[in-house]
Amino acid sequence: MNTSAQKRAARTGLLGRHAWFDGTFIVGTLVLALGLAGVASFSPAMLIAVVLIDTWLFANPHVVATFTRIGASLAHVRRYRFLIFGLPMIVLGGVVAAALAYEISGLFTLYFIAQSYHVARQSFGIARAYRRAGSTQPFQADRLSETLIYMVAAWGLLARCAESPKTFLEYPIELPAVPTQVAEVAGVATIVCGAWWLWRIAHKALAREIDWRHDGFVASHVCANLAAYIWITDITLGWLVINLWHNLQYLQFVWVQNIRREAEKSRERTSTMLLWKSALQYICLCLLLGALLYLTVDWVGTQLLWLGLPTVLIAHFTLNFHHYLVDGVIWKQHRAPSPCSAAARG
Repeated sequence: MNTSAQKRAARTGLLGRHAWFDGTFIVGTLVLALGLAGVASFSPAMLIAVVLIDTWLFANPHVVATFTRIGASLAHVRRYRFLIFGLPMIVLGGVVAAALAYEISGLFTLYFIAQSYHVARQSFGIARAYRRAGSTQPFQADRLSETLIYMVAAWGLLARCAESPKTFLEYPIELPAVPTQVAEVAGVATIVCGAWWLWRIAHKALAREIDWRHDGFVASHVCANLAAYIWITDITLGWLVINLWHNLQYLQFVWVQNIRREAEKSRERTSTMLLWKSALQYICLCLLLGALLYLTVDWVGTQLLWLGLPTVLIAHFTLNFHHYLVDGVIWKQHRAPSPCSAAARG
């Protein structure tokens, strides 16, 4: 077997050799996000319906998924006690300060920008996970793909700022003023980077060395961001695309990393039946706890309306920003098992 054939044989996905997962994760998630956004575009009533579906079925559970990554044992709680108990108070103080200084528009502006960066960071991490899973060699970063991931996200955000939308989710928003020329320069630079990336993909395909999982994921990130920020002119509808895509992928990614962590501990082969059973338990847990968390946060915010502040929004944004920060910490400290051992059991 030649070197290229050996490399192709060694490549696996996030769930070992269960290629169906990668197809669902890369293609299915993007198609579902675009499809639901398409349904939402028919009327304001459909938009509200899809936003509610996103909130209850995907957004709230995806926040809970972060804490399943931390773990539920007392040892895990003690290890992350600052993240769980201390950090929320700091985040709350920052959100209250933003609300006092910039009112509701400031909160939504901060959220919109922070989410754009959060999604780009998630794609960066997932692309690296695919890179690790797709090679038996010591990890080497794919700088071109990673640059493209950040450039398309930055172009999208700059383009949206240049449009100067006044409302978002029917609330006021004041994105930073960006000249149209700046967004256009960012767009040209991104297109050049994308063309270079496509040329390299074509070269790898001719050499039969393409890694369809890693490159397919990068392509899905590019498509999702172009749809959300460039092709769709409505800021709310565009946000819905990227939010659906992000939430769906995050739920799947956390689940598969949890599976790999448990498989590494038990050193046993994970059957398809056990995978489906684990997925059902995970989904039910995230749905239940996500709903409880949302209702609790909403109730707390409602009880504090007498303060004369948008306390319901403050409570929910605190939950979101806390999730962003916790997510940025735990993925650096929780290292996934080696792709080789996971692939051997997959």
